[in-house]
Amino acid sequence: MQTRRRTNSDVHKRSALGRRLPSFAKNPAVRLPVERIVAERRWLAALVKGSGVPRRDRDDLVQAVRMAAWMAVEAGRYRPGPSVHPTRALRGWLQGIAWRKVSHYRERAWVRQEVPVADPWSVWPEPPRDDELLVDARERLLAVRLALSRLPRRDRKALALAAVGHGTRDIARRLRMPASMAVQQLGRVRRRLRGLLER
Repeated sequence: MQTRRRTNSDVHKRSALGRRLPSFAKNPAVRLPVERIVAERRWLAALVKGSGVPRRDRDDLVQAVRMAAWMAVEAGRYRPGPSVHPTRALRGWLQGIAWRKVSHYRERAWVRQEVPVADPWSVWPEPPRDDELLVDARERLLAVRLALSRLPRRDRKALALAAVGHGTRDIARRLRMPASMAVQQLGRVRRRLRGLLER
């Protein structure tokens, strides 16, 4: 029995037949005025309400549907059939957009995990409190203050400038000394402060 071998052209013909455009894509694009979309606000609100969206989010979702519809019209994606009534065609198209927006709304993590309460601060967990750590931190702070008070004013100024992020050249310029001397002074002051804290 003789068999016919498939060629590349046959494969391309079959794939082209399988990729036929949907019927609505053959219709011409309609430039719908934005007022027509805005006029369906109450119908969209009822549709969103029927989808189970909470009241606090309905207005935002309706606005998102209208904005998406208007952008689709501007891009030429509104192609209703000529035999369908204009209002019925528009509402059917808007219903598809609303369905997608509602499904995206439900998939958001903040929607799935949100637990509404009257007073959000009442359920906010308080940070753990450790009195021993607080006392230790206060004692260390007092020790640093006492050690700094025993340093000359010029040394305290050099340490303060270094602590807030100034470089050696900037510190030398502010203290009116060469950069090499500023490096030596910073090292000497830090060693002296360390010695005072270790007493």
